[in-house]
Amino acid sequence: MSLIEDLGRARTEEDVKDAYIKALGLKGVFKGLVDIQTPEIWFEAKEAATPPLLMFAQLLTYVRAARKRGEAIPGFLCVIDREKAALMATEHALPILEDKAIQWPKSGSAADKALAAQIAPVIETHFVLYQIDGYEAEFIKATKDAVREGRIIRTPITPDNLRQVFDKWVAMVGVELGVKREADYAVLFFADIMHDGRNEAMRNLPARLLFSGDKPVFILGAEQYDLASERGYRNFWNIYHRPPEQKHRHYLLERRDSLLPMDDQKFKGAFYTPLHIVDKAYDQLAATLGADWQQKYIVWDMCAGVGNLEAKHSNLRNVFMSTLDAEDVTIMRSNPAFAGAEIFQYDYLNDDVTDFGEIDYELSGKVPQSLRDAIVAAREGKKGAKPVLVLINPPYAEAMNVDNRKDEGAKAGIKQGVSKTRISHGMDHLGYAARELFVQFLHRIMIELPRSKVAIFSKLKYVNAPNFALFRDGWTAKYLDGFVVHSLAFDGLKGNFPIGFLSWDLAVEERSEAIDTIALDRSGAIIDSKVFYRVPPREPLADWIIRPRSNSEPALPLQNALVPTTRTNDVRGRYWADGAIGSMICKGNDFQNAGNATALLSSGYNSAGAFFVTEENLWQAAIVFAVRRVIKPTWLNDRDQFLQPSQPLSDEFKSDCLVWMLFNGSNLTAGADGLRWNDRDWSLTNHFIPFTEAEVGAKARFESDFMVRYMTGMASSPEAQAVLDEGCKLFQRFHATQFPNKIRKDLKLNRADAGWYQVRRALEAYGDIELTDFDPFKAAYASLTEKLRPLVYELGFLAT
Repeated sequence: MSLIEDLGRARTEEDVKDAYIKALGLKGVFKGLVDIQTPEIWFEAKEAATPPLLMFAQLLTYVRAARKRGEAIPGFLCVIDREKAALMATEHALPILEDKAIQWPKSGSAADKALAAQIAPVIETHFVLYQIDGYEAEFIKATKDAVREGRIIRTPITPDNLRQVFDKWVAMVGVELGVKREADYAVLFFADIMHDGRNEAMRNLPARLLFSGDKPVFILGAEQYDLASERGYRNFWNIYHRPPEQKHRHYLLERRDSLLPMDDQKFKGAFYTPLHIVDKAYDQLAATLGADWQQKYIVWDMCAGVGNLEAKHSNLRNVFMSTLDAEDVTIMRSNPAFAGAEIFQYDYLNDDVTDFGEIDYELSGKVPQSLRDAIVAAREGKKGAKPVLVLINPPYAEAMNVDNRKDEGAKAGIKQGVSKTRISHGMDHLGYAARELFVQFLHRIMIELPRSKVAIFSKLKYVNAPNFALFRDGWTAKYLDGFVVHSLAFDGLKGNFPIGFLSWDLAVEERSEAIDTIALDRSGAIIDSKVFYRVPPREPLADWIIRPRSNSEPALPLQNALVPTTRTNDVRGRYWADGAIGSMICKGNDFQNAGNATALLSSGYNSAGAFFVTEENLWQAAIVFAVRRVIKPTWLNDRDQFLQPSQPLSDEFKSDCLVWMLFNGSNLTAGADGLRWNDRDWSLTNHFIPFTEAEVGAKARFESDFMVRYMTGMASSPEAQAVLDEGCKLFQRFHATQFPNKIRKDLKLNRADAGWYQVRRALEAYGDIELTDFDPFKAAYASLTEKLRPLVYELGFLAT
């Protein structure tokens, strides 16, 4: 089948991509931020017909970012849609990638017609346009020839990437040489890079590189080293250009003694930053601050630990490293990788902070005079002063301020008393955010280094969490750029959430409404782009629902469907509300909480953020429940905030959400007697059964028919009706089954008005294959789920 025929059958952008991949016979394909990526050629793809200039604008945004990060760039670029394709050699676009007159966006998705117009004069005469209908064969031949040619735009070796290049050389080349002494790696590395593949660029080096045919052979003294495998060698020199420019060669040689192989174990401290993620951070800083940032900036890492973030720095004389523990200072000073850096013990959150929150270096005398001078010069804008870059990965500890929750804090990994620092005494106006240690670092940095740039690894709370709004009011720094990476890349961090490496300019007051980032997986590979909204487009969903006031009638606070809370004081829902039919756990306003803190109960609650459900707010409760649970949580959306809807909601959407809630696994409503709490027996009335006694074959009367009455006259969509039909069959099976005593006792099956939680758990526990055939129900429920998921975004409950 031809390309044009496959494109005619395409229904999605993925279909378009697959059609081109098949027609061109592409190998080594990766689909990610760049739609189709091979070592030789990158593609930007669209399902609908799109102007080539607009597609090239987006693709070149990715190329520019990758080039600044020091990654290999392919020799050819191609843009494709279902009607046409355009091919161009990458070299023709290189002049515009560094053009400061062009306003490049933070992400490729933000490339627009204005950018297309700016790049048009340079590239529109260089790309060849093919209409697939009529020129399919010509396009395929030209593209296959380009792939076969395999030109790659290589990254130069400079003083600023020397450490990173050396570490990659050791991993890809050095380990294949069978070297006896690790110290010899640096000598062999320089013999390799000071050679253009045919001739030596520098003579009289301690080691030499020769070639036997096209096979490299290294000579060091009387030893000869051959590569056990040449694959890594070829791959390495596909990425980097050699030799380095003439102006850099002697400086690079002077750095040889500092190039000892890195052992990750030497750098594992309490807040260990893996070296492959440090690599990405340095690439990002080069893209953000310029390729010469290591020469240009004074760097201070005031929570250096054992020096992870400086392990890749190639100009240590510009680096100051301080840390709380004297033992870490000893470790860093003994590490040759940090020769030239100024290393000292310093408690940044306590040392040199006066009673009035000012900074006085004379209090401790610990800060080196050279760093003091650099700070003053930068703050006063003295001519020739080097700017200061704060490069940190501070601790993520949070303190609790409520003494009677010490046990709860310990279980949550929250550290008691950590907020009681000298700098925190002047942070009461920041509210909840003042508990966070990394916020305390930022607070002092704003006071002490108001003209500096800050590059920080941290959670994203300070960017978009509602509890950090007071901090953001005073955090006016201009966002420069950054990435987020999976938390599992970091040793010792539990959970699945993004860690951001974001760069800010404190000297420029510019509140960004949106923070555009690149998303990396735990290995450091680019997988997506991600926007975090510093200023939400709308009010939070948590403020949307009507929350009834409690009355004086006692209620049973539950922590699960049938489990009363173990507390007898400091509980939330211990009193009922007028007209209440149940309650909903609804902690937080983001995915971090939604997965395990969204549930419907038949009585009171034991959770902050919960509320009572009444006939008046039931429709809202069902929507909030569905919106919080219907989208699959991932590490990347973990901090996304739920928003109030951006448009009117249809009756069908409301009823779909209600049915979805009623048959969700977190519908924990139940009917039961004999629940013991606070020296009293309690009963639960279930108001959430959508069927009558006759419909399900119940043997006794339900105490409440609220849900049947509520749903009378409500039109159900086909998907919702299918769930009701299959759910009814399961209720019928439940009421027709005689369960053994253990199941009846465990699930409190002592009343007719058992809830969905009890029905499904009892049928599952009974274990009869016929009775526990949930497949038809699961299929119907999955269909309703797939219908609701896109509506969450379309109706504005989540920002894209």
